[in-house]
Amino acid sequence: MPLVSVRRSARLSILLWGVLFCVSSSRAADAPIATGQLEMIQLLPKTVAPPGTPVASTLFISPYLPAADKNTGAGVLILSRPSMFLSLVPDGEGDPLARWLNDHGIAAFLLCYRFGGEEVSADGPPGDVHYALQYLHAHAADFHLSANRIGVLGFGPEAAVVADAAFSNAPPPGPDSTDPIVRASAHPDFLALIYGASLPAAPATLPPATFLVGSTSASDNLSTMIDFWNYLRSPRIRVPIEAHFFPKTETNNGIVPEDPSLGVWPNLFYNWVRAYGFLTDQPRVALHGSVSLDGRPLPFGYVILTPLDSVGAGPIIARVFNSTAGVTIGTFSVPANQGPVPGRYHVDVRQNANRWLSNSFSADLIRDPAFGHARILSPSIDDQHSFTKVHPGDKDDLVLEIKPDGNADLNIAVFSQ
Repeated sequence: MPLVSVRRSARLSILLWGVLFCVSSSRAADAPIATGQLEMIQLLPKTVAPPGTPVASTLFISPYLPAADKNTGAGVLILSRPSMFLSLVPDGEGDPLARWLNDHGIAAFLLCYRFGGEEVSADGPPGDVHYALQYLHAHAADFHLSANRIGVLGFGPEAAVVADAAFSNAPPPGPDSTDPIVRASAHPDFLALIYGASLPAAPATLPPATFLVGSTSASDNLSTMIDFWNYLRSPRIRVPIEAHFFPKTETNNGIVPEDPSLGVWPNLFYNWVRAYGFLTDQPRVALHGSVSLDGRPLPFGYVILTPLDSVGAGPIIARVFNSTAGVTIGTFSVPANQGPVPGRYHVDVRQNANRWLSNSFSADLIRDPAFGHARILSPSIDDQHSFTKVHPGDKDDLVLEIKPDGNADLNIAVFSQ
């Protein structure tokens, strides 16, 4: 990364703006944002600046912690453009996103960069990301975090810094050191790159699961993001990745909740981290079972399980899709790495058809007079049907409990009348 020079006469005011930005963007655990309850945590000590320069170097974070009853134990280190490229007046990126994440049970930490001498530290950003991650991992208990669910999110040019840090050699934990920070991991558990990326020439390590948001604005290097997406999904890398590319927009707007198109990306990110299990420490279990409608196996549809009492657990989609040889009609299977965590779930059975219309490898489907092939190619139902109760007139919704040892054979029965 090239050095960024600043005029000596402006250095002090720039640093003061940076301190004001980071301090005004933080708060203590379980407390509203208010004067007198703000917090700034210095990660690296001040160093002696070059002779004749009044600016000392430092690195610090501002924590935003969710309320205890919402806390999922997940954390996100945020790098927003004001913290790196000297435009240190708040621009609506990091602070609103941190507050939004808190509302969804996720802790956020704004990383503010150090300054020194004539230039921004050339080797600072990737190394500072690594050190901040080590600090958060070492102090996870203090922030009520899970040490294996801490990710990094970067906006614009900072997203490239995040990608560089994820691909570069992080300092290995020092098991013999007396410093708990040095002993902690510098590796992020997931990445979110918003309007920026950096494709490494020779990566030293594999990146974790990654979430991408791009814009067709030329300044946001969409081609680089597409190349990065293709790289992560290549056979030799193959990490879990989700990407969303929006029309040309003013990307300095941050989360822009009022934008009907661009404003959805924070919810998409939240759905992604929840689906991949980053919002809970509970182990996931495999799921197997069968679904019947009106006493007959469901030929084609879904079972949607929505958690009722597990903070951070995500919904589970089990497909009833019987076009594979040896699969019994109406059955579904979900592997443990995609399955639910133990707890109570609301059940929604979705019927897509009352007969299977495609060519099938299942002899059971062909022989069944009701669900089998009869060369009737018209739609078998008028629309997708949803069943959330055992019978339509029941007072209570259909609820099932997933046990810690898993459920080898769930039998779900619903009726249309």
